[in-house]
Amino acid sequence: MKNENWTVIQAMRHARHDWMNQIQLIKGFMALGKLEDAERVIETAILQARQEAHLCNLRLPNFAEKLLTFNWEERSFQLEYEVLDHETSVNIQDEWLSEWIDSLFHLIERHIKRYGDNLLSLSIDKADEGLRFFFEFSGIIQNEQLLLEDITSQLEASYVQQWKIHEHSSQEFLFEVVL
Repeated sequence: MKNENWTVIQAMRHARHDWMNQIQLIKGFMALGKLEDAERVIETAILQARQEAHLCNLRLPNFAEKLLTFNWEERSFQLEYEVLDHETSVNIQDEWLSEWIDSLFHLIERHIKRYGDNLLSLSIDKADEGLRFFFEFSGIIQNEQLLLEDITSQLEASYVQQWKIHEHSSQEFLFEVVL
C-alpha cells in the first residue's frame, strides 16, 4: 500500500496495530514467566516512542511523516531511525528534504532483493554545516556497483553540502550526507 496522504483514521489504525502487537508480546512473555523478555519489549517501546518524539521535534512535519509511516507500507526494506541530538533545530526546507529522502529510498529499493532481509538504519545528527544523515544498509544488494554509481550520482546532483561513502559490499552499504 503506497499512501502519500494518510488520513487521521488510517494513521491511528496503523499506530494502534503496532502498539497492540507490542502489548501482545509483553502479555505473552509475562504469561510464560519470561519477565526479562517482557521488560526488553517495554524498553524497546519506550525508546521507539522517544525517537518518534525527537523526530517530530525537528519541526520537519513532512519528513517526520515519511519516516514514521515508512514501515506501514509494503517496502523492500525496513527502516530504523535515531535522532541523536533531540535539541536540534534545522534550517532545511521540509518539502525538499521529504522529496530527497523519498527518492533516495526508491533508489535503494531498485538495487536490493525485494523479499530479502533488508534493513536501513538512519542516524540523524546536528552538524556545523547543517544536518548529518548516516545511512547503514544491511541486506542483499543485487548490483553493488550500480547502486554505488546511482547513489553517487544523486548525491552529486542534489543540494548536498558534503557526502562520503564509508563502506560497500554485496551485503552492506554505509554512507553519510550533510545537508
